[in-house]
Amino acid sequence: MIYVHRPVYDIEYVYRTSGNITYINFPTEDNLILIYSQMLEQHLMNPINKFNLALTKIAESLLNAALYCHHKISTTFLPTAVKFHYVFNLRDLSNIFQGILFAHGETVPTGNHLIRLYVHEATRVYSDKLINAEDVKAFQQLLKESLRKNISEIDENIVFAGPIIYCHFAEGIGEPKYMPIKDWQQLTKLLDEALVNYNELVAAMNLVLFEDAMYQVCQINRILESPRGNALLVGVGGSGKQSLSSLASFIAGLEVFQIQLRTGYSMTDLRGDLSGLYLKSGLKGIGITFVMTDSHIADEKFLVLINDMLAFGEISELFADDEVDNIVNALRTEVKQTGMMDTKENCWKFFINRVRNLLKCILCFSPVGATLRNRARQFPAIVNNTSINWFQSWPQDALRSVSTRFLEELEDLPKKYKPSASLFMSYVHTSVNDISSLYLQNERRYNYTTPKTFLEQISLYSKLLVERTYDVKAMIERLKNGLEKLESCAGQVSELRVVLAAQEIELKKKNEIADKILAEVRAENTKAEGEKAIVSEEEAKVAEIKETVAERQRRCDEDLAKAEPAVRQAEAALDTLNKNNLTELKSFGTPPEQVAMVAQAVLVLFSPRGQIPKDRSWKACKAMMGHVDTFLSQLRNYDKENIHPEVVKAIQPYINNKGGQ
Repeated sequence: MIYVHRPVYDIEYVYRTSGNITYINFPTEDNLILIYSQMLEQHLMNPINKFNLALTKIAESLLNAALYCHHKISTTFLPTAVKFHYVFNLRDLSNIFQGILFAHGETVPTGNHLIRLYVHEATRVYSDKLINAEDVKAFQQLLKESLRKNISEIDENIVFAGPIIYCHFAEGIGEPKYMPIKDWQQLTKLLDEALVNYNELVAAMNLVLFEDAMYQVCQINRILESPRGNALLVGVGGSGKQSLSSLASFIAGLEVFQIQLRTGYSMTDLRGDLSGLYLKSGLKGIGITFVMTDSHIADEKFLVLINDMLAFGEISELFADDEVDNIVNALRTEVKQTGMMDTKENCWKFFINRVRNLLKCILCFSPVGATLRNRARQFPAIVNNTSINWFQSWPQDALRSVSTRFLEELEDLPKKYKPSASLFMSYVHTSVNDISSLYLQNERRYNYTTPKTFLEQISLYSKLLVERTYDVKAMIERLKNGLEKLESCAGQVSELRVVLAAQEIELKKKNEIADKILAEVRAENTKAEGEKAIVSEEEAKVAEIKETVAERQRRCDEDLAKAEPAVRQAEAALDTLNKNNLTELKSFGTPPEQVAMVAQAVLVLFSPRGQIPKDRSWKACKAMMGHVDTFLSQLRNYDKENIHPEVVKAIQPYINNKGGQ
C-alpha cells in the first residue's frame, strides 16, 4: 500500500476527530540561525563551488539581516481581503537561501556581491508578491534598513547597482549557470536571441521585450529552474503571463502544455491530460511546463486536482492499479541504480519525486474580482506551494516600448511621427489609469484599463490608420487622375484650337462655295419652277391626250368587238380556200371587179415595210400569187397584229368600199 501524507489545514476538525495531536512550535531565532548558518557555511566552504573563504565572515551578519528583514515584512505586510496572500513564513525564508545556494565562486567574488545576491533573492521572494508600487517601495526601504542595521561594511554602490538580476542563462541559452546580468543590453541580446530561436523552433510569437517584460522572464525562469518550482502569475488580461511563461520555459528547456478545452471537457478529461503529463515526465524524464489560465477552468473542481498536484505531487486515483504496476515495473532498474530497494513504495516515490522535479505548473490568474481570493481559500496549495509573481501595471516606458514596436510595422505612418504617436498612446493609457483611480476613490467603482486595453488601442489605431490612409490615397489618386485628365484636356484643347482655326478658314471657303452653289441652286430652282409650270401644262395636255386615247381605245375596242365576227368569218373563209381555188383565180384573164378589188387589197397588205406598190393591176396581183402553195401559206400566216401604219392607211379605201364586201 502507498501512504500519502497530507498537511492539516483545519486544526479544529483534527482536534474533534483525532486522538493524538503533535504540535510543533515555530523555530526560535537561535534555531533559525543554526539551521540556515549551517546550510550557508557548508555551501560556501564546499571546494567544488570555489568560493572565497572570506565570505564566511559575512555569512552570520547576512543571516541576521535576513531574519530581521523577514520579521519586519511579516509584521508590516499583513493579509487583508485584497492582499489575502500576504502570508510570509519559513517557506519564504527557505526560498531565499535556496536561491543563494544556486551561486558559486564566480557569482559572488566578494562579500558585497554576496549581499547583492541576497538582495536579489529577497526581492524575488517578497517583492514579487506585492500588489502595488507603494508596497514595493516600502519593502525596498525595509530591505535597506535591515542591511544597514546588521552589516557594518556594505558598499551600496555595488549592492544596489541596477539592474539587480541573477539568472541561469546569463552566459548564454543552454548553459545553465547562475550569474548576474551586467546591464540591460546584455539581457536584451540574450532574450532577443531566445525569442528568435523560439519563433523558429516552436511558434511565431509577436512579443515586445521591454525592461519589465525581460525582468518577468527572468523571474519566471528562476522559478522553473528551482527544485519543484511552481508559479502563480497574477495579472490582468494582456499583461503577457502566457507569452512570457512560454519564453521562460523555452529558455529552461521545458515543453509547454496547455489543455485544449472543448465542449463537454470534464474532470475525466483533465485526469487523462494530467496522467499523460505524469507518464511523460516521470517515465521518460521530459521537463514540462503545465500552463493553466482562468479560461481553462471550465469547472472549479478542476482545481481539486491542481491543488493535490501542487501540495503532494500525487493525485488520488489518477492511475488505475494496473497502470501503477506498469509504472513501478518500468522504474525498478532506475531505482536500483540509485542504491534503493526496488520495492513498490520506493519505485512509486521515485516516480512522484521525478514528476515533482520535472513537471512545473504555472497558474496564470487574474486579480479582478473575488475569484482568486476564493480559490486561494478553498485550494490553499495555489498560494502556499507556488512562487507568486504579481504583475504590476506597465510603466510608461514599457507602454512606449510596446507602442513603438507595433508602430514600427506601420508603413502608412511616416517615421518622423512614430515617436510622437508612441508617446501620445502611452500618455492616453496612463491618463485613463489615473482617472480610473480617482473614479474608484470617489465612486467606489472599478474601471479596469489593462495592458490588453492598451494593445487594443494600438490595434484600433493601426486599423483606422490603414483605412483612413487607403481613403486618402484613393482620393489623392482620384484627384491626380482628374488633374491628369484636365492637363490632357488642356493639351487637346490647344491642339483643337489650331485645328479649329484651320477648319474655320476651310469652313469660310466652303461657305463661300456653298453660297455660290446656293445661288446656283436658287437659279436652278427658279428655272425648275418655270419648267415645272411647263411640265404641268404638258401633263394637262397629256391628260387630255390620255382621255382622247382612252376614248379612241374604247371606240377601237367597240370596233374590234364588231370586227371580230368578221375576222373570224374571214379566217373561216380563208380556211375554206385551197390550192385549186387559187389556181382557178389565177387563170382569170379579166376577173370580176370585186375579185380584182380583193386581190388589190391583198397586194397592199403584203407591201414590204409599208412601201405601197403603185401598180395594183391584175397582172401585178397574179404575179403576187406566184406559187400557189407559197401564197396560200402567206395568207394563213399573215401577221395581222403588226400591220404597218402605211398599209393600214392604204387599205382603208378598200375597207370602206361597200361594193367590195
